[in-house]
Amino acid sequence: MDYKQKYARLKHRVKNYVLENTSIIDEVCLLQAELAAARSERLYLIEKLMFYEGLDKSAIGQIPLSNDSRELTHKYTGEKQIIAKKINKHKIKEISKVPPKTSMFPLKLHNILIHTLGEILPANPNFHTSQWIYPVGYVATRIYAHPRDPRKKCVFTCKILNNAGVPQFQLIPDNDLDGVFFGETANICHQELLNSIQGSMKDTSRVSLQAKGESFFGLSNSRVQSLLLSDPRIEQCVKFKGYSNDNINEMYENTDPTLSFAELQIYLT
Repeated sequence: MDYKQKYARLKHRVKNYVLENTSIIDEVCLLQAELAAARSERLYLIEKLMFYEGLDKSAIGQIPLSNDSRELTHKYTGEKQIIAKKINKHKIKEISKVPPKTSMFPLKLHNILIHTLGEILPANPNFHTSQWIYPVGYVATRIYAHPRDPRKKCVFTCKILNNAGVPQFQLIPDNDLDGVFFGETANICHQELLNSIQGSMKDTSRVSLQAKGESFFGLSNSRVQSLLLSDPRIEQCVKFKGYSNDNINEMYENTDPTLSFAELQIYLT
């Protein structure tokens, strides 16, 4: 047997494998760089979208009405059917029984962007409680800390799905389907995210962050609640008694490290 020839062939193959492996590594590094750039660009574009959506909608509200427009508005307002929904013991809120139009989405609300309001399922008591409504198909995005690196911003997609008659809440960081946080309640889902963030911290002596799932999903926002209350199907939700005033806390989100990226950075220092 000619061992020298076999050795030469084997050496040649190994050399080719090394070159091929080097080429693959270079290509992977290039793709990772492109992916990182795409994620940064996506984060920038979403921040811009949230900013300009807020400006556009506020500008619309500042357009003055002419006298004719006011007369038409008063005329047709009286023709709308108004329902009274009891929010608490002392306050009655009148709302129009008109479902929200899809053209109003995406809707910029404080620190969250609502893409789809979803659909109320009054026949299934799992999708509402005495104080909360969980519409199926609800989709929103917000910016918070990355679960593996709390110092970096991350775009979270918040979803409410119907999992065989049981609500499934999902938090998807940067469209990473392998890193989805999910649970049967918003608090379970949010707490999993907070646990992941705290687990990535070197200093574990800080006070544990407590979940505020409904607030993180945007369900505590007064605008979202108003839109849900305008759906006539909400009257068929037998367990729902009305939103509590304590639920409407979007004004305090900027000071809560479980909801605000900036406040979380202060908490981490």
